[in-house]
Amino acid sequence: MDVKSIILGLLHYREMSGYDIKQFFTSSIGFFYDASYGAIYPALKKLEQEGHVTKEEVLQTGKPNKIMYRLTQQGRDQFHQELKTEIEGPIVRSDMLTRLFFCDLHPAEDQKYFFDDLIAYQEKRQEIIRNSYQKSVEELNEYQKMCWEFTLHQLEGAVQFLKNKKQMLDKGQNVVHTS
Repeated sequence: MDVKSIILGLLHYREMSGYDIKQFFTSSIGFFYDASYGAIYPALKKLEQEGHVTKEEVLQTGKPNKIMYRLTQQGRDQFHQELKTEIEGPIVRSDMLTRLFFCDLHPAEDQKYFFDDLIAYQEKRQEIIRNSYQKSVEELNEYQKMCWEFTLHQLEGAVQFLKNKKQMLDKGQNVVHTS
């Protein structure tokens, strides 16, 4: 799903400013899809041109006016059509996996420290996401909760996988199974 489609989905819940949309990305779905202001505002402009959203300038005293975006029926219909399209495979850009890919280029002792760092990083991510989930769980519907739980499950699996590989490395065993 692209940024435009996700914005249409978010606007189903309420009207939002570009800032509100960015905050929603960061605080709710940022663990599986993130978007910068540089992606959000051009997407909003295009959605407005296509008739999928309308915008309204809200006057504010003592600060810049706020632009609020609202979903149109055409935008609602477009989003529901998007939900019916074929699911795309994930595009994964992982600094961690890229570094792991080249881990054999490290001396053996450095590889052990690298695994310690990987485990610590994944555990920290797990803690951050668990805390964020606990703070927002009351506001989430069942499917949104499922996304958070899925992510936590993936992180738990990653931590366990890395710990197992680290134990094998510590014992001098081959960390890769070829069968």
